[in-house]
Parts: sequence; C-alpha cells; structure tokens
Amino acid sequence: MAVNEKKKILAIVIAGMICMSATACSMIGGGGFLGKGNGESNERPQRLQEGRLHSMGEAALLAAPTKQDPQLKGAEYTVHTAALYENPEEAGIDTSQILTDGDTHYDLETGEPTKPDVSKAAFFLCDVTIKNIRLEYMNITELSLVCLPEGSEELKMVGYPAYFSKPEEVEDSTDYYNFNLPADQSIDAKVGWWVDLEECRKENLYLMLNYGGDKEYQEYWKLDL
Repeated sequence: MAVNEKKKILAIVIAGMICMSATACSMIGGGGFLGKGNGESNERPQRLQEGRLHSMGEAALLAAPTKQDPQLKGAEYTVHTAALYENPEEAGIDTSQILTDGDTHYDLETGEPTKPDVSKAAFFLCDVTIKNIRLEYMNITELSLVCLPEGSEELKMVGYPAYFSKPEEVEDSTDYYNFNLPADQSIDAKVGWWVDLEECRKENLYLMLNYGGDKEYQEYWKLDL
C-alpha cells in the first residue's frame, strides 16, 4: 500500500475517533448535572421561567433525559420549608458542621468562588424530601440556591451548600455532597447555604433544579422569605 494511501486511512481513523469523543462529551454534558467545583464554569445565561415556578410543599421532577427517552425522570424533590437566619446557631445547627470554603460562596458579578464572610453572612436553611426514581448517582448540588440580582434578568448561583444533613444510612464517604439512595426510596434532609444579603435581597432568592442545564429541564421554587 502506498504511503499516501496509508496517511489518508490514518487521517480518516483519527477524525472518526475525534467525532466519537465529541459525541460522548456532548452526551455526558447534556444532562445538566453540576458537580462540586463547576459552578463558575457555566457560560449559558440562566433565566427564571415563571411557568416552572413551584410553591412550598410542591414537588418537582429532576430530569434524566436520554436519546431513547428524552422525558425520563431521575428524582423527585419536594421543598417543604425555607427560612433565613442570622447565623447557623439561630437555625439550631452547630457551626462545626458548616462548611466555610470558597465553593460555598460565589461573587455574583464575576461568578468566581470567594470565601464567605461568616461574621455578616445570613444562613438559609430548607427542609426537603428527595425520592430517587432511577438515578445511580445522586448529589445534592442538583439543588441550587440562586439569586436574581437587581436590574438583571440572569440568575446567579449563590454558592454550593454549606450544610447537608441526611440520614446516616445514605452517607457516602467519597464526597460531602454525594448520597447513596436506592431507586424508589426517599429521604428527608436539611440543606443550608451562606447568603450575603448585601449582594442579594431575600425577595430575589429561589431554589432551583438543574442550574446550568437545558432550560426545558429546569424547575424553581418561590421562597416567600
């Protein structure tokens, strides 16, 4: 076989491998999951959709679409209560159980992680029931606390949860935010965030599923704080 023909065949094989890799990446990224440490990398504008806004006590479905079943649901979240406190102690939580690293607070203008000023930050806490429908991997960062800054139409993530209280039987030692919940099982949990009320007014806070994902799979809760 001529050298030129070998080069042509090799080029075709490499191009095919690149296409396969790009397709795989697209499928992996299409579900909207946002793992810890990726909040600042999101580039798509996130906008509130009034038609997908839920009230306290209402359930919302977390999508887990596939090419075979684009309507497939992965989990159900029900937010029962939500409240703002001056600090974790007021919420009845030991401060030694609260995270204070940079990932728990994002600058709303730059989207960069910044260590929260716990001396003046408020503490947001919600009670939620989570039912796994068919997910093999579960992570509480699917639920986000977001802010709609004054004069803006774009939602911004406040930060990753600073507190995640769940039953011991679902603990996952691999990461603070992971939990092991079999399909068709439910848990009750408490989730908390640091909130800088100088950056975001309480009236502009929402809970959200699938921040950073496709808009047709996003859900929100009105908090009435």
